[in-house]
Amino acid sequence: MLLIRNLCLLSVVLSLAACVTGSPKDLESIAPMPAVKSPLDGIWQGVFDINGRGSYDFTALQIQGRSTAVSVQAKAMCRGRVELQEEQYYMARYELFALDGAPFDQATITGTLKNQSIRSHFVTMNGGDIGAINLDYNPIYERKPELTELDGQWSFIDRDGLETNMSISDGGIIGSDSDDCSYQGSLAIIDPQYNLLDVVLNVSGCDSVNGEYIGLAYFEPGEEPIVHVDALNNLYGFHYALRRNTSPEVKVDR
Repeated sequence: MLLIRNLCLLSVVLSLAACVTGSPKDLESIAPMPAVKSPLDGIWQGVFDINGRGSYDFTALQIQGRSTAVSVQAKAMCRGRVELQEEQYYMARYELFALDGAPFDQATITGTLKNQSIRSHFVTMNGGDIGAINLDYNPIYERKPELTELDGQWSFIDRDGLETNMSISDGGIIGSDSDDCSYQGSLAIIDPQYNLLDVVLNVSGCDSVNGEYIGLAYFEPGEEPIVHVDALNNLYGFHYALRRNTSPEVKVDR
């Protein structure tokens, strides 16, 4: 009788374990939840004017309410938050930085989203500048990212002639520039369906700009592929358009 009772108890325990854990086949059949894309998520590109002057280029990276943006022609970049109300009313609040420089103002942008286009106006808080920003969705955002595509040596020369060289391997970044600043960091896929990456960059040996910077990046494929990187903290912001090293010559982007 004791043996029979023990066998019954063992059978109950095994049955409960199977219910809780499931078989490997059952686990493999559970599909991951599909990513939910916000209408504002994406790579948005267009132009803006300021107090009637312009137009200037503008590229905004937006995902999950976060945003970085850059204008090479206006020598400015920003970071902030974006939101959509009632599925059409667009609002952004940005902190404005000099391109590869310090913060200098804040701006509020309001407008509308329609047919993958943003039509908006902005005002800066301190300078009182006003202008219009018109952006269109770039479908390159829907290109699935692969970190292995980024492996290799990359370089960038800014408008002042400062050369930055970075080596990327499996998302890890290590590099230096011609001012003997050192860089370490990482690129990480945010959503495997979409072409935006999280950036963390630690700068050392660079005096007042030492520290950790975070931001967003995306990969632009082609004959001359580019890794676009925006990395900022409370004191400074960096923008890189890194080109793959295929020859000793490095092209100047701005």
